[in-house]
Amino acid sequence: MKGEWLESYPVLRFNDAVRHFNSREYARVFLHRMAKAGRVRRITKGVYATTNDIFAIASNIYYPSYISFLSASYLYGFTQTIPIAVYVATTESHKPLEVLGYRIEFVRMREMWGYRKERRGDADAFIADVEKLMIDAFLKPEQMGNFHEIERVFASSTKLDVGRLREYLLRVGSGKVYRQVGFMLERHRRIDIWGWMEVDRNYYSLNPFQPGKRINTKWRLRV
Repeated sequence: MKGEWLESYPVLRFNDAVRHFNSREYARVFLHRMAKAGRVRRITKGVYATTNDIFAIASNIYYPSYISFLSASYLYGFTQTIPIAVYVATTESHKPLEVLGYRIEFVRMREMWGYRKERRGDADAFIADVEKLMIDAFLKPEQMGNFHEIERVFASSTKLDVGRLREYLLRVGSGKVYRQVGFMLERHRRIDIWGWMEVDRNYYSLNPFQPGKRINTKWRLRV
């Protein structure tokens, strides 16, 4: 039977089984039997999933990692776009994986913080905080798909910890992202975060996908 120790691993590696049984041979036989019985699913060489929740699987393959971008927006209910790809922030680049009909894409990030653990059925997933999602959306806009999806994050989020957002923005230290987030909060939430960081004389585009035509002098953005 599937033991309690196995249930504690949303994603199980061959070496995890070796450590548990203290035997490489028995670990190999055990995983083969579990896969044949449908108790585990092979993801890639030496890596197996013990749950069918794609978000728990995706955020437990590598450590540290967390669900962000359009995938996190979907989990929060900000977008109705049904995901065919699951975007995972990680510290290293990894090849995409095809699991349960989804394509898991790993996005290399330096800012590996600002996420939380969430129970999803029989396993835990790691998901970006709403405040970090707002920042990630501008750090890696390609994984949001388009600017409309970025706007949905700001327009749809009902709970926002302004103190946490300030901490995250200062930690990232990007004047460009600070301005983009600041403008969006004013537009969609009527929250003014002006003065948190210095604004230089450069002008940036609010929309990462298309240069703006109008100038916002306060945030020095082309909108």
